[in-house]
Amino acid sequence: MKNLTLITLILAFNSMALTLEAEKGKTAINACLACHNAELTPSLAPPFYGVQNRYKRNYADKQSFITAVSDWAKNPTQEKALMKRPVKKFGLMPAMPLPDEMLAQIGAYLYEETFEAPCTHWANDLKNSSGSQPQGNGQGMGRGGNHDAMIRMKYNQLCK
Repeated sequence: MKNLTLITLILAFNSMALTLEAEKGKTAINACLACHNAELTPSLAPPFYGVQNRYKRNYADKQSFITAVSDWAKNPTQEKALMKRPVKKFGLMPAMPLPDEMLAQIGAYLYEETFEAPCTHWANDLKNSSGSQPQGNGQGMGRGGNHDAMIRMKYNQLCK
């Protein structure tokens, strides 16, 4: 029984480890943090938590996710934008003239990593929507509606 428990623990820890490609992406992604840092006030771009969430909803498998992220980073356009709200708020990101291999590594890292909830980012959005505490009144970054309600719910679930 002890051996089965040990094997299960080893497999669990191995499944959490990043692939070699993603490990390389983890190093390469530091340049992206200049804008995609969840702690920046004011925000310059959506945090990786949100980028990963949105792309995984549209691209279920790893390879299509990586291809989409790489394609976007090389040539961001209004037509290709999945994250309409951030593009409207921040504008299109500049094209990243990085080698395809590096973009694929960054995409692999974005796909595999487990990012912490961007509590500072959400608190700032909610503060800006209400002018005080991170409660929000439906007038935040999304100018009301479901987006602010979703941010408020996630903030209350994951950040308090």
